[in-house]
Amino acid sequence: MNLSKEQRFGFFSTFLFMVGFIGLLLFFGFSAPNPPPQEEGILINFGDSETGLGDIEPMLNEEPVVEEVSTPPVAQTSEPEVVENLVEEVVTQNFDQTAVIEEKKRKDAEEKKKKEELEEKKKNEELERQRFAEIEKKRLEEEERIKKENQQKAIDARAKSAFSGKNPNGGTQGEGNTQGTGNMGDPNGDINSKNRTGGSTGGDGISFSLNGRNSRSLPKPEYISKSEGKVVVEVTVDQNGNVVKAVPGVKGTTTSDKLLYQAAEKAAIKAKFDVNQNAPPQQVGTITYIFRLQ
Repeated sequence: MNLSKEQRFGFFSTFLFMVGFIGLLLFFGFSAPNPPPQEEGILINFGDSETGLGDIEPMLNEEPVVEEVSTPPVAQTSEPEVVENLVEEVVTQNFDQTAVIEEKKRKDAEEKKKKEELEEKKKNEELERQRFAEIEKKRLEEEERIKKENQQKAIDARAKSAFSGKNPNGGTQGEGNTQGTGNMGDPNGDINSKNRTGGSTGGDGISFSLNGRNSRSLPKPEYISKSEGKVVVEVTVDQNGNVVKAVPGVKGTTTSDKLLYQAAEKAAIKAKFDVNQNAPPQQVGTITYIFRLQ
């Protein structure tokens, strides 16, 4: 039974009042003398005759014996045991309620502690999961970087092999449409061109292939990149020698770097060739750019 503070105070005050009231009743109303008082009669005047006159008692030679009347002792009463039992019961009830409250507080504290420990454990597990995820991410990124580096090295190796006149399987071979074992063509020409004449180098790693025509201007590409390789640009040239279209990355290209593609395309658009009114209205050829690390 849970009682409020005011209810407990009222109960205890009422209890004390009733105990006092019962005590007074027992003390004043229910006590009996022990031994009980003797019955009292009517006092009669002392004398030695049935007749006499006067208001003053004559002197006697002997003093009359006065009987002492003993006062019966007052019986002492004690408070009933019920009072002590009631007080003990109230104290016991208060103690039990306090014990219940303390036990509830202890259980609440234990539950709160367990909840905090569980939350802390979940937090640590999440941090550990994130840490492993970050490690795995870095590992995959490193593998991808190494893979790209190996691919770029393979591309560069093929490019060097192509420019050195060696085939990928090692050794050398002849190429051309005449007798002999040499490599027919112009030393400054494009290795991807099938034309034996009409192409030349623009210098500084730039070459072109446009059948029957010569170049007037081959601007250098402007680029800032950490990559190197070869970009072949397919160009469409009109009769006036202007490049009207440029498509980078055609057959023969050895890199996939977008920055190099853009630089090669811009340079190819600015290229100029000689005027030839007998040439096709739109003649297709190629310009090759060799990019090296600066």
